[in-house]
Amino acid sequence: MRRCLLSVSLLGLALSAFAGDYLLPLEGRQEFAVTINARGAELTGICIVKTDETGTKGAVVNEFGVHALDFTLTADRQKVKLLNVMPAMNRWYVRRVVRKDLKYLFSATEHRQSKGPRKVVSEADGSVTLENTRYKLTYSFKPIKQEENEITQ
Repeated sequence: MRRCLLSVSLLGLALSAFAGDYLLPLEGRQEFAVTINARGAELTGICIVKTDETGTKGAVVNEFGVHALDFTLTADRQKVKLLNVMPAMNRWYVRRVVRKDLKYLFSATEHRQSKGPRKVVSEADGSVTLENTRYKLTYSFKPIKQEENEITQ
């Protein structure tokens, strides 16, 4: 019993050491240009993620202002809940795959970028791409610089 407790404690310590190096840092309000490719179909738009004392909330909106989906993320980034999913994606099997992909993407660190059918690639400009080879899905998130956003307003 003591060995098991010691092993779990060491594992928790090791995981907390890697907790600060997420590929997609979420502090305050973050905006990303997002592209989701799914077997010939493409959804492009903006993903806005806001973190505050109540938790992390996000929305994916296309160029015309139509909500593709909203989501919440727990503080430890281990649980994603999808809300207000557009009708074309509102199927239990699609929701399940997207939820698991978003969980994997937001919990990806420098040390864990590949597991099973999912692979995360980080670029020098800060963009992050998740490839789900099983379902042929690709999610690309590119940070939108705040200076660019202020100039266009």
